Amino acid sequence: LFLPPLDALLGGGIALSELTEIVGPPGSGKTQLAFQLCVDARLPSSYGGVEGCSVVIDSEGSWGASGVERCWDMAVALVDHVRSSARRKLEMKNAREGKADAALGPEEYASLVPEWFTPESILEGIHIFRVHDEASQTCTLYDLPRFLIEQEDKGLPVKLIVVDSMAFHYRMAASSSHSIRSINGKSGSFSTSPNVTRLATLLIEIASEFDLAVVAINHLTTKIDKDTKNGGGGTKLVPALGESWAHAVISRIMIDHRLHPESSADGTGRDVRICTLIKSPHKPQGTAEFIITDKGIRGVPSQNKQPVHH
Repeated sequence: LFLPPLDALLGGGIALSELTEIVGPPGSGKTQLAFQLCVDARLPSSYGGVEGCSVVIDSEGSWGASGVERCWDMAVALVDHVRSSARRKLEMKNAREGKADAALGPEEYASLVPEWFTPESILEGIHIFRVHDEASQTCTLYDLPRFLIEQEDKGLPVKLIVVDSMAFHYRMAASSSHSIRSINGKSGSFSTSPNVTRLATLLIEIASEFDLAVVAINHLTTKIDKDTKNGGGGTKLVPALGESWAHAVISRIMIDHRLHPESSADGTGRDVRICTLIKSPHKPQGTAEFIITDKGIRGVPSQNKQPVHH
């Protein structure tokens, strides 16, 4: 992610072999973070990356032309960053060896930045599957192992799966199923807690078997708060898909945003995203902040502090 506070919060990034949920209100930056994750998945191993491809299950259309264009901007920025970093490393190495005026050799440069690492190759490594309904999404998820094996056979393993979003079609189907129940007492919807939990189990098994990270983006929904101290009847926002899904998720990240008046040079403020690690078997709960720029996810300019652990 090239964002020290967020990297530290997550222990270096999204964990492999696990199912991680990113949840938050609309416009909080969930999909933007997913764009960055898919781009960063192609990062060369010499820079701490996994050199993998990504698979995106796009249920809301966020990964269409505008989404691909956004990924391109992030890919260009990432490649420029890596190339500049490699150039600085070589210049420093030559300076230490008394060769400050020596031209940078292509072989030395290639040893740090693989020839294949270009914006084009990054986008070629992001495989987007657009799903338009509940059945299509479910079938695509169950068919993923076949595609993953094909990619491994090509020497282009997938290291990241993003489901954006997990809840959209299942919530729509669950809503429409109420009218079906009222007519014949039965529901043709897959969107019951046991079924959604089975999908979570499937994603966890895929993550473990193929040693990749699975990121499921989720929405917030309103729930009646029966435990309110003011007599009950209140409401609260909770992640969609229910408690069975919540228990199945290995790690949960909540994203929200606020205005940070010192984060822009003109003092007009900028939306700062607050990333909170709510659940993780590896790291303590904590928060980190980031902003969304033209080049991708970056740290807040006025502060580059470490995450706050709770």
